[in-house]
Amino acid sequence: MRTGNLPAGTRLPSEPALADEYGVSRGTVRPAIRELETAGHVEARHGLGRFVSSPS
Repeated sequence: MRTGNLPAGTRLPSEPALADEYGVSRGTVRPAIRELETAGHVEARHGLGRFVSSPS
């Protein structure tokens, strides 16, 4: 996100896809995404997925 590889509005891959890509469990991915949401870097849109937030 910081480097611009995931610009604002980009949909994040699913939890299983991220787990596979980084070789970790979904149980590791889930809290990491939650931290990004809490910090305001990612926003969840019900029924659509998670998206990169606009920088503030």
